[in-house]
Amino acid sequence: MDNKLLKSFIVLAQSRSYHEAAEKLFITQPALTKQINLLEQELDLSLFERDNHGTKLSTEGEMLYRNALVLNEQINHFICVAKKIRTGKTGNLNIGYTSSFLNIVPDIVNAFNRQYPNINIKLTEMSSVQQEQELLKGRIDLGFMRKSENDSLSFIPLGNDYLCVVTHPNIRNRKMNIDELLDANNLILLSETSNPELYHIVSDYLRKHNLNGKPSQHLTNVYSVLALVGSGMGISVLPYSIISFLKSGFNCQALSGCQSEWLLGLAWNKDLVLPLRTEFINSVAENNHNEDV
Repeated sequence: MDNKLLKSFIVLAQSRSYHEAAEKLFITQPALTKQINLLEQELDLSLFERDNHGTKLSTEGEMLYRNALVLNEQINHFICVAKKIRTGKTGNLNIGYTSSFLNIVPDIVNAFNRQYPNINIKLTEMSSVQQEQELLKGRIDLGFMRKSENDSLSFIPLGNDYLCVVTHPNIRNRKMNIDELLDANNLILLSETSNPELYHIVSDYLRKHNLNGKPSQHLTNVYSVLALVGSGMGISVLPYSIISFLKSGFNCQALSGCQSEWLLGLAWNKDLVLPLRTEFINSVAENNHNEDV
């Protein structure tokens, strides 16, 4: 059924005048008469009766009127939802993130949800390497990750993360360099099985700076690492974002040199066109202050 015919039926039923209904519909009276005749032919029912007082619904027309109102509301809702989908106002987004974004992703997502409450966001923690692969395959729509060199991915920088030496508050680490701290303390790190990306970031840094000769203890949980550091059993090397997120009272000394710092941001596959994704990207870009995560 043509929605235009349904609307003409409803307006005529409410107006009880072909002349008045035609004006409300911005069509001529003969055009309205033609539409009503087409609808009656399609339904094989007589919907209206004319008398000296104007036009009124027939018995069959009265029986259909309330159903027509419900159907018209459903059609309007359907069109509204379709428009929202087309313009990126409703639907689903699959987003990946690394642990470096634990501080900022909740605020970004909450701000977006307040603006677009009908968009459902699924967050999945994964490494930057995994995110790059999933973005290229179209399995996730966006990724909060380290900057990739892949030309198929677009990228908005959001800040930096960097490695820190994490020590017990009683250790005056600001007066000691990393070599001295390692000579005086045990090194406690996250294992590769716990966080492969972070494990390789730390391992690469230690190797590049010839600091990988000292034996280290590897644990599978960051809380276990910090518990041992907090008990004075050693020191650790972790990204600043993790220590900041946990709001711990440990001393943190930023490391310097090659591979001590990396650029973070929002990435997406520019070969795929997704209106919902565009809305999210615009929201992030508008609120981006580009600072250390």
